[in-house]
Amino acid sequence: MNLHDKSWNEQVVRQVFSVDIADKILHTPLISQVEADIVIWKAERHGRYSVRSAYRLCATELIDSSYLWRLGYWSGIWNLKVPPKVWNRTGLWSSVQHALSHTTSVSPTSAELAQRLSTVMWSLWKHRNLRVWDDATETSVVVVERAKNMVTDWQLANILAVLASTSPPQQVLATNMGASSSHQHNKVLWQPPTSGRYKCNIDAALSSHHNRTGIGICVRDSEGSFVLAKSITYPCIVSVDVGEALGLHSALQWMSDMQFDNVDFETDSKLTVDAFLATRNDLSEFGSIMTSCRSLFRNLFSNSRVEFVRRQANAVAHALAREATSLASPAVYYDIPNCIESLMINEML
Repeated sequence: MNLHDKSWNEQVVRQVFSVDIADKILHTPLISQVEADIVIWKAERHGRYSVRSAYRLCATELIDSSYLWRLGYWSGIWNLKVPPKVWNRTGLWSSVQHALSHTTSVSPTSAELAQRLSTVMWSLWKHRNLRVWDDATETSVVVVERAKNMVTDWQLANILAVLASTSPPQQVLATNMGASSSHQHNKVLWQPPTSGRYKCNIDAALSSHHNRTGIGICVRDSEGSFVLAKSITYPCIVSVDVGEALGLHSALQWMSDMQFDNVDFETDSKLTVDAFLATRNDLSEFGSIMTSCRSLFRNLFSNSRVEFVRRQANAVAHALAREATSLASPAVYYDIPNCIESLMINEML
């Protein structure tokens, strides 16, 4: 490893390891923001151990549960028209499916029986909780009636959806046209910042063909005029969240190097923005990058902010990021590059 820039020494790696192992090593990204090697739990995004993820890991990878699966195992259950709390509380999916799997064909009667069965299960669960926690006693009639009423209420609540599906084609067409018109009216567009501020749009792109991660950064002023742009390339493939986090870190570092402030940093990664605004302990590579981002922002910016923006309003940065995946080194643009010229013109119309 080259310690001065935290990169692989390809010559040494290929001398020591076989071709297949060397390729795997060289395709492993080295993140400069990760300052120390630590043991993390890969089954959770944040890198910390949890019983839930350990159970999921055992159930899916360590224990052979293939004998429990049947063709079309969940189809009968997922098609039941019952309230969400029935799905969440019964906890007897295996028993229901076992009963349904012995039916050679699913008729309206069998579907109705399955609907009633699952609802009665929920009502029994409710009865049990009332008995345990409230010391309340119910008769079997009350349990059954509660299940019937739930099905009836659920069907009434969804009557509008049934009517919509049976409406005349002309009415459906008019509704679709209205929705399309509304969509066009509510289309998200890039907006310039307020007077005296800059807007810095950021995005990341991954290219398996070039084995590169590209970062695109574009800075514009309050009139929407182009100020600067930058494309950064990393000679490896990282996960999407790590790529977006690297994009934000690169933008913060670049803008601080040029002593910019009053900047609205915009990214179309809500995960990145939420992590930046949060203070949770994340041990993963993504978490290490976000910690570094917060440190940079806190120490070098006094009147800036990091915000989420829809993908449609971040097209310029995305085009720069895609361009970056085909570059061998970073590029700074003092004039509008060809890859975003038409996009910028359209956004200003």
